[in-house]
Amino acid sequence: MSFTFTIIDDTDDAFLDTIKPIYDLLYENGVLITKTVWVYPPRDEPSSGDSLQNPEYLKFIQDIQAKGFEIGLHNVGSGDYTRDEILEGLEEYREKLGGYPDIHINHSYNKDSIYGGHKRFNFPFNKIVKMLYPQYAKNFEGEIRKSQYFWGDEHKKIIKFSRNHEFGGINTLKYDPRTPYIDPKRSEFCNLWFSSTFAPNQWVFNELINETTIDQLERENGTCIVFTHLGYFMRDGQIDPGFKSTIEYLGRKKGNYKPVSDVLNDIIEKRVTEGKPRAPKLRSLVKARMELQHLMTRVKFRWMTKLDDYAFKDLKKEMFDEKD
Repeated sequence: MSFTFTIIDDTDDAFLDTIKPIYDLLYENGVLITKTVWVYPPRDEPSSGDSLQNPEYLKFIQDIQAKGFEIGLHNVGSGDYTRDEILEGLEEYREKLGGYPDIHINHSYNKDSIYGGHKRFNFPFNKIVKMLYPQYAKNFEGEIRKSQYFWGDEHKKIIKFSRNHEFGGINTLKYDPRTPYIDPKRSEFCNLWFSSTFAPNQWVFNELINETTIDQLERENGTCIVFTHLGYFMRDGQIDPGFKSTIEYLGRKKGNYKPVSDVLNDIIEKRVTEGKPRAPKLRSLVKARMELQHLMTRVKFRWMTKLDDYAFKDLKKEMFDEKD
């Protein structure tokens, strides 16, 4: 039996002193993943985190890239960036990291996001998402040609993989065996979309990713692509113990630990070898099922277990005190 495990790490709250120990742990255990970056420092509130403008942080990013970690893009920065700023940022990324990113993850509320927020969903789920997330009333314009925030043409040219739907189980491909796929309604400015397991912070991560579920993933010969924010995983100078234990357990297992783009490229290569289309086009009914599962996952962690990022950021001090 074997299994594949990887992480897509959004760069929110990732500062050099708190993120380096996380990647040291991953590297020591042979778990190579994808870390996204911002080219520029955040220009909106309350976003925070280092960017490629910090020389020491840049050295760290270049170092982990040389060790085999993939570096992706989380928009050029947190906040709204115009087309000219985005194109300059992409060139700066290329100059500092040796090439353009293969993977891009929209930052939640950037106006320059490509098919951002509710635009990821078809009717009627797009309407439901706007109701559940009032912040999504903001008009995402990265794919709107007439907008000052338009960069869809460059996104299509440069970016191979874009993240979309999220599910609440460890075996990501069990929920979406079509990943990576083409979404015909969102293909003008995006190439291939992929799904992920929703674990935005250590609370959700530890619930979904642990020794028991890893053993389950191994029995299923499954593939896990976890979406999270590793910048959250340090407290009082210590790595979250549940996460640390899980990564060390993975290090003792014989799994396939590659960055996200490598995992997706392996899936494509296997399909081609088997004479299948490299990326299936997503049909409307399949898309609707995935959207429903996505929303059910969000509802569960926001309103039922109250472990998602809204609860994490608003109540983390109180909850940490309760755990102590």
